[in-house]
Amino acid sequence: MEDRTALLIGASGLIGRELLALLLQSDVYERVTVFVRRRLPIEHEKLEQVVIDFNQLELYERYFYVDDVFSCLGTTMKKAKTKQKFIQVDYEYTMRAATLAEKCHVQTFLTVSAIGADPHSPFFYNRVKGETEEALQRLAIPSLHIFRPSLLLGKREEFRLAEKTAELVLGRLPFLFIGKWRKYKPIEAKQVARAMVHAATACRKGIYIYESDEVETLA
Repeated sequence: MEDRTALLIGASGLIGRELLALLLQSDVYERVTVFVRRRLPIEHEKLEQVVIDFNQLELYERYFYVDDVFSCLGTTMKKAKTKQKFIQVDYEYTMRAATLAEKCHVQTFLTVSAIGADPHSPFFYNRVKGETEEALQRLAIPSLHIFRPSLLLGKREEFRLAEKTAELVLGRLPFLFIGKWRKYKPIEAKQVARAMVHAATACRKGIYIYESDEVETLA
């Protein structure tokens, strides 16, 4: 279990930042590689930062020869501006990374999806997430872990009014999230990151999909 290697894609996001910190602190991982568009203001003896062009992901195949690949890729319609760009980031980049992981015989692929992911959803965001999950499950990766967090809590680099408002309102109404509604309870990004590391180091074979309440329990 010790001396594992990891590749993290999407290290600058809310979950990605928490995940990178955990991987660098872990005694299990001896080397952590991150793909970034711009270098992160972090220095660590275990860390290798690779500035890449995500449109040419296949050029970086050699970095996929690791034990575990963590994918925290994702955007919003506000950032993407078009449905085509959203699909490119959330579906195409994720699938290209997973396909390279399969080719390089990665043992564990872990990715962040979203609550409500469903390939048949009438809602564009949920449908793309569901289509991505469905495509991932067709790959021959020994251990696949898909995490479906609810509203994420944590310190974001950019201010999002709708999410901040929801965080404040829902945080004051914990009694809403009981029984079948428990999975909709907002969750800390650091809990998602902890759950991902736990799942990776458990070394279980198969396909696992975690709803948000299960992510919290795993963390």
